[in-house]
Amino acid sequence: MQMFKRISDIFNANVNSALDKIEDPAKMINLMITELQDTLTKARSSMASRKAEKTGLEKEKAELDKAIQRWDERAKLAVKNGREDLAREALVAKKQATERIKLIDEQMINLDSILASQSTQLTQIADKLKEVKDKQQILLQRARSAKEKKQVARTLNSSDSSELARKFSELESKIERMEADAEMAGYKGNPSTADEFSKMENDSAIEEELAALKTSMKEKK
Repeated sequence: MQMFKRISDIFNANVNSALDKIEDPAKMINLMITELQDTLTKARSSMASRKAEKTGLEKEKAELDKAIQRWDERAKLAVKNGREDLAREALVAKKQATERIKLIDEQMINLDSILASQSTQLTQIADKLKEVKDKQQILLQRARSAKEKKQVARTLNSSDSSELARKFSELESKIERMEADAEMAGYKGNPSTADEFSKMENDSAIEEELAALKTSMKEKK
């Protein structure tokens, strides 16, 4: 029935499409609960109407059963009294009542099938409503988490995010170079072998020149 199609529309919707429309997960879940409660109310009302319809048919059938018996007795009475015309009319009325009972029986079989289906659907709706209410907080957390994950994924995939990542990488590189320059500025390091030999050679030349100067000064005296 069309009324119960709304349940599948609520729970079989595309997940991504649903997340796109969720501005507030709490409102969405409350809306689901309201939809289920509304559907449950309408289902109960429809089922009550079908039961009332069946009750009405049962009463009509009972009256027709009495009428058939009554028309049968009248037909016999008319024949007994030589009134075939009245007997014929009684039999026609009896036939009409019998045909109406057959139609009622078909209607009641159809109603029984509808009521059985409605009873099953009513149970399913009630169970789903209870499940949603019982898991409301869990569903709310999952909805928020799913939406946040999707927003993060969109942000990471956007061009602005790529540009931000590139700028951050450049800044990180600049900071690393600054740190390296700072370390090099304060680094004297250990003297190389060539530097040590050069120092010794310079020191020896100075000593030799100093000795020559002292000798020269003594000779002048």
